[in-house]
Amino acid sequence: MPAFAQEAEPAVAPAAEEGAISNFFKSVEVSGFIDTYYSYNFAEPKDNLGSGGDFVRPDLLEVRSFDREHDSFTLSNIEISVFKQSTESDPIGFGFTTNYGEIARRLTFVPAEMTTNTRVDDDDFTVSQGFVTYKAPVGKGIDFKFGKFATWIGAELWESVDNPNYSRSLLYQNAIPFTHTGLAVSYPLLDNLTATGYFVNGWDTFVDNNGAKTFGYQFIWAVAENTSFIVNGSHGAEQDEDLAEGANENWRHFWDLILAFKPLANTSINLNFDYGTEEGAEGIGGGFYASPTGRNGQWWGFAGIINQDLSDAVGVAFRGEYFDDKDGARLGVDELDIWEITGTVNIKIRENLLVRPEIRYDEANQEVFAGQDNELTTAISVAYMF
Repeated sequence: MPAFAQEAEPAVAPAAEEGAISNFFKSVEVSGFIDTYYSYNFAEPKDNLGSGGDFVRPDLLEVRSFDREHDSFTLSNIEISVFKQSTESDPIGFGFTTNYGEIARRLTFVPAEMTTNTRVDDDDFTVSQGFVTYKAPVGKGIDFKFGKFATWIGAELWESVDNPNYSRSLLYQNAIPFTHTGLAVSYPLLDNLTATGYFVNGWDTFVDNNGAKTFGYQFIWAVAENTSFIVNGSHGAEQDEDLAEGANENWRHFWDLILAFKPLANTSINLNFDYGTEEGAEGIGGGFYASPTGRNGQWWGFAGIINQDLSDAVGVAFRGEYFDDKDGARLGVDELDIWEITGTVNIKIRENLLVRPEIRYDEANQEVFAGQDNELTTAISVAYMF
């Protein structure tokens, strides 16, 4: 080969490298939003807390993980997500999500002392998701996800802008987990049926708290063009072996069923049923501990959401639900059941600005809302999406 040809090759390599880098970033999607709100709770829960925010009243039960600040303008969530999808031509991908604000304290759960009556982080910043993906060239393509990711369970998301209502349901905040850390493997069994298997540390803990793992599954069946049916399951030991005797044998079994359909072009309906049972969980309040009675606990609930678009810029959403926790397995109060109804107006001001006034009423069969058996809350949210 002539000498001048050998000298020309290095000059081409940087351009090729720049092209590869440019193509890489073209396939990376960056998105996020800023979510702020003002809310007022007529049960006035702030009056039932000590000066340091300590829990001092036994008749106050927080059934909401998010949007629970009273008479306050609150920065709920600044979320930034970066994703690169795995494809047949480019099989390696990744994703991560960061959160700052009130929501960060509730997404990353940690075991806490029983006397504090809380299981939340103390940091206003968290990495709620961080994972690597790979599409294996087998059949229609097997998708692998490895790392920390949002739960596959439930009909709602922690991102308020992606839900019909601003506040989350009782089921989302009390019956199910938020995140998992582990492995997910997905494969399309049929053109309209996708199955995913999960092998994870457990519920809401990125460091395993016992010697057992949790396995789960999801089946998404596209029944028709505007109808889908989802079956979710989770089975494993979730209690902390340092805090609960026999934690590795105390299994939690959970099933989540979702039916979503659009009977009309501008109307969507979502129906969600949950059922869970856990060994040695009576009265533990959904924590990492074992019941002092040693008896099993179970919980179940049902939620329905109707979302109606009135125009391209305005829509309304109504949610009604019932949550039964008579064994105290999730909220720690015996013989408790709660129901709620919520109405939300979704107003899109231009493309990226969303304003959402909302009113919500919760009622329980016991006086767990600051000495009352009910609470009425109002809120207005302003979110900017980018």
